[in-house]
Amino acid sequence: MDTEITAAVSLLEVHFLPVSIGFFVGLVILLVLLVASGFISGAEASIFSLSPAHREVMESRRGQEPCYAVMLRMLADPNRMLATILIANNAVNVAIVLVSTYVTDTIVDFTDAPGWGFFIKTVIITLLLLFFGEIFPKILGRSFPIGYVRIAARPLRALWFFLGPLAKLMARSVSIVDERFSGSNTLSLNELGRALDITKGRLPDEDKILRRIVRFGDIEACEIMTPRVDVVAVDVGETLAEVCRRAMESGFSRLLVMQDDSLDRVMGIVHVKDLLPYIDEPDDFDWKRLVRKTFFVPERKKIDDLLTEFQANNLHMAVVVDEYGGTCGVVTLEDVMEEIFGEIEDETDDPERLYVRLNDRSYLFEGKVQINDFCKVLELRDDAFADVQGEAETLAGMMLEQLGRIPEQGESLKLKGLMFTAATVTARKIDKVRVDRVE
Repeated sequence: MDTEITAAVSLLEVHFLPVSIGFFVGLVILLVLLVASGFISGAEASIFSLSPAHREVMESRRGQEPCYAVMLRMLADPNRMLATILIANNAVNVAIVLVSTYVTDTIVDFTDAPGWGFFIKTVIITLLLLFFGEIFPKILGRSFPIGYVRIAARPLRALWFFLGPLAKLMARSVSIVDERFSGSNTLSLNELGRALDITKGRLPDEDKILRRIVRFGDIEACEIMTPRVDVVAVDVGETLAEVCRRAMESGFSRLLVMQDDSLDRVMGIVHVKDLLPYIDEPDDFDWKRLVRKTFFVPERKKIDDLLTEFQANNLHMAVVVDEYGGTCGVVTLEDVMEEIFGEIEDETDDPERLYVRLNDRSYLFEGKVQINDFCKVLELRDDAFADVQGEAETLAGMMLEQLGRIPEQGESLKLKGLMFTAATVTARKIDKVRVDRVE
């Protein structure tokens, strides 16, 4: 009750003054300043909402619409553009506070009610400024960036020249501070992965490609190469007919050329297309002059760097070597691109050569299948077996890593809710692995 009485008394203590010409002049100026503040705020929002596609539209129309040409010239110096907008907007907002104070003082006397004076001059004016000078104009600018920029170009150009010296000084000062104190902004793979998790609206295939791109720079050549035991090579001492027969049997367009039947002594690569014009030549034809230089890469080379080198040197194949110079396998441009786009099959590929689906819960895989490819087939995370695979890159290798020996045929191992069974075993390796879902 006492609070209500106090409020009523305070309100009665507010004295309204006679309306003067100064009130109307100040009110008009205040309205003009509010419009100017809103206009500048909307221009700022529209400029920084322009996408590359919007800029392309402006570039294409700059001959017919001079305002686009004006805006594009100013956008070429974004720091000065931002400084101009901030200086103008803050100057207008300060003027709004001063004029609004003058307007209220010409119509109301708050001498006996300073609390009401503070409320009206601070809270109400701030709310009006936020809504009409910031929130609503920025929503409008973001919603219609092209149209807003078209209208704002010439007024902003006037501010650009009028505030030029001060804006240049501010832009230069900010650049100096930024160069000295700003650190490099880096994102970890986990942060990028979380960003993809919270981003909605993508198609499943797009999501898979984006996730592969995030992981792309973390993959090494040894993870995607064709291992040494599966490499098809010809010896430098073989005849042209033998080389052609080996090419036809393998279905590959490029073959390694080795010396002394040793993959550790690779001397080059022969392209099948280079052999075709000489296919009818006699066996003593010197096909070795068609051999091209070999490109060697270490087994731990990141495939993003490998892709760059493939592009720079116009290459499609590289020989992967270990720290002792021995041949580990070969990696191709197709292998690298498959890490982004998934399996790429051509007319020579057998889609079931690496695995066979036995039923809804069971598969039969070749032991040489890469673990990351296995995860793709079963739609598992790429790092699903990171804590159990050790240094292994293949299914057979992971079983050997876990067992510590070559298993007996039919011996099983349970990992991550899957049962791995050595289906076919030789004295030296696991040829086939059966995988069953048990959970």
